[in-house]
Amino acid sequence: MASLWPLLSLAHLVGLSLSIGAATVKLALLLRCRDDQTFIPVFVRVARPVTRLIILGLILLTVSGVVWLVRGYPWTPLLVVKLVLVAAVWVIGPVIDNVVEPRIQKLAPGPGDQLLPAFRDVLKQYLQLEVVATLLFYVVTVVWVWR
Repeated sequence: MASLWPLLSLAHLVGLSLSIGAATVKLALLLRCRDDQTFIPVFVRVARPVTRLIILGLILLTVSGVVWLVRGYPWTPLLVVKLVLVAAVWVIGPVIDNVVEPRIQKLAPGPGDQLLPAFRDVLKQYLQLEVVATLLFYVVTVVWVWR
């Protein structure tokens, strides 16, 4: 089964690319919403498909990582740090997707409408969580390369 290791590396790399790329795109779009109210309806339409790419990448990362561990990948302190960071992404992600994002979509202003204070508060919270989640992906990438 020597050919399994390159396949796992490829799956891990594809998962990482999907996750970090889509998370970065989502964060950039969210920053645009903060600066340009007219962009909010666009973000609301594309947030869910971009989130699906993040989830797909995270699943690929997790499955390939679990297979790596089952196949005997050595445990190191750096690996433990990486696993804790990935677990944090798995915790923050559902909060973003199931709590904050639906509130954004519910409170999003229509074209020409004024921004409600509640929307501004949720947008600020959403932005903070997305920054943390995206930074976690970048830190996991650095830890993976650093191994």
